[in-house]
Amino acid sequence: MTWSCAAIDHGVTIFPNGKIGPCCQINADYLKPISELTNTDRFIDLKTQDVPPSHPCNKCAVNEYNGLASYRQTFNKMKTPAPGLQFVDIRNSNLCNLKCRYCGPHFSSQWAEELGRFPIIQNQDISDYKKLLVTDSLHWMYFTGGEPLINREHWKLLEELINSDKAAHISLMYNTNLTTIKYKDKNIIDISKQFKKVAINCSIDAVGKPLEYIRSGASWKKIKLNLEQLSMASKQSKITLTLTPVLSILNIWFLDELYGYAKLNNIPVNLIILNGPDYLALDVIPDSLTTLALDKIKNLESNYNINHNTIIHIKNLIINNINQCLFQQTISHVLLLDQLRDEKLFDLLPFQSYAIDNILKNYEYE
Repeated sequence: MTWSCAAIDHGVTIFPNGKIGPCCQINADYLKPISELTNTDRFIDLKTQDVPPSHPCNKCAVNEYNGLASYRQTFNKMKTPAPGLQFVDIRNSNLCNLKCRYCGPHFSSQWAEELGRFPIIQNQDISDYKKLLVTDSLHWMYFTGGEPLINREHWKLLEELINSDKAAHISLMYNTNLTTIKYKDKNIIDISKQFKKVAINCSIDAVGKPLEYIRSGASWKKIKLNLEQLSMASKQSKITLTLTPVLSILNIWFLDELYGYAKLNNIPVNLIILNGPDYLALDVIPDSLTTLALDKIKNLESNYNINHNTIIHIKNLIINNINQCLFQQTISHVLLLDQLRDEKLFDLLPFQSYAIDNILKNYEYE
């Protein structure tokens, strides 16, 4: 089987730092300046016939090796015979109203402000490139951020697509924290009627307090209300709604409640396995907590319809725990953010016994 990816010829992702890549999964050190948009062979160096480009495309290669769906497979299924750009991923701003614990200033202005990074808001002006991005062959647009639903340029671009009669041929996809579904006098439910399809992926990792601590600044009450409105709208509109939790060492302990909520409200769940930062990944879970973590996954496997290969991959990460040496960094990360943000995530996590035995106890004279 040869390795080819439609995103190389037909895709582009715009990042807040003014760089571009064929997709959002590409390794960061591959990214090119946005001026390369004018080059029709901008990603020709990624083309190969038999093996994936070893470093830039590693995430897709690893997923496919483990029997998991990859972005490459998705793009190859969506492509049409038309030339030029077909897939555009716009994450041109780090403007965000949350500071999720596994994020950072590159994709969250709230993180940048907390860390004293300037400029707080990174924003790549796309106005000069719209004619290159909005081609006759464009049929899929992905918006994330930052938080796309508070990005003024996103809403302006949607209006331009509607006014130019292109909207009806374009499918939209969002990755949103769902803290809002409105921007001034605009509402994503109303706007969605003008487009071919609108898929809303909700980055919700837990329910209640765990969610509010993992995604600092979030209100479960507000998010739940927005979920209810979108769920109702999806029954009579072009909207499809999916929960897309990021599975990490922070939320594996709370997934039962999230899946229970989703099942009760008939909302599908697409589990995304965190692969960075490394000290928050599943393979950091120490030996003393692997049984508890595996019990959580076993319960999900028994009660919910989760892809078998995904379950196997999760179990392998936990059992092999090749990075458990990073667990003390995990604890430090949790406690420091608790202190800075006046939160209590550590109190909800099963980390205390390990911390006492491995950090506080002094065995020098025993």
